[in-house]
Amino acid sequence: MIAVMTEIIAHRGASREFPENTLAAFARALEQGADGIELDVHATRDGVVIVHHDASVSEAPGSPGGRSRALSAMSSAQVSAIRLSNGEPIPTLDDALALIGNRAAVYVEVKAAAIEQALVCCLDRHPAARCAVHSFDHRIPMSVRAARSGTLVGLLSASYPLDVASQLRPAHADAWWQQADLIDSALVQAVHAEGARVIAWTVNDPAHARALIAIGVDALCTDTPGILRARLAG
Repeated sequence: MIAVMTEIIAHRGASREFPENTLAAFARALEQGADGIELDVHATRDGVVIVHHDASVSEAPGSPGGRSRALSAMSSAQVSAIRLSNGEPIPTLDDALALIGNRAAVYVEVKAAAIEQALVCCLDRHPAARCAVHSFDHRIPMSVRAARSGTLVGLLSASYPLDVASQLRPAHADAWWQQADLIDSALVQAVHAEGARVIAWTVNDPAHARALIAIGVDALCTDTPGILRARLAG
């Protein structure tokens, strides 16, 4: 048996049990004791931050041939009228932060450009929430922190960096989010040398999780937070 000290982050909530990025998925992740919840955001035409992975949404989810529209071209009222496969509306970030409160850290992946100000305003409405912001576009988290001092920021990567320090230092990043199959001990040591954490995504296999923990990975982002925690502790 091993003690699970590594942070367990629910990838879009408990996304193997409920539709991803829904309040039901977030609630289930909280029930399972997730340390953090990762979610994706875009913004509507009228500046409401929406929790959704894709830039567009089907107006009739689950229906073949349903017309898709860009979230950025829709009003918040139009988006809220759509029902997902489990009957829920697409949540706003306000909805998600109100549900999660301070029971888990919230890792906000920004999927769209030019929504930083709307995001900052939303985060400011939830001062008790423990939020961090990350993106594949490394300029976005830097922009958020410039507008909201003290916000924790992370940089997403799907390739192996030749010089991770050169990317972490200008951003003063708190975390390096690395695709899990591209993590080795040298990368972990290089990130730690810059005072940042390594967050692995997406890890569902317990054996892989143990190997990452053994080389010092700080957090595991997983679709199955309850199962992974139980397997690591058992």
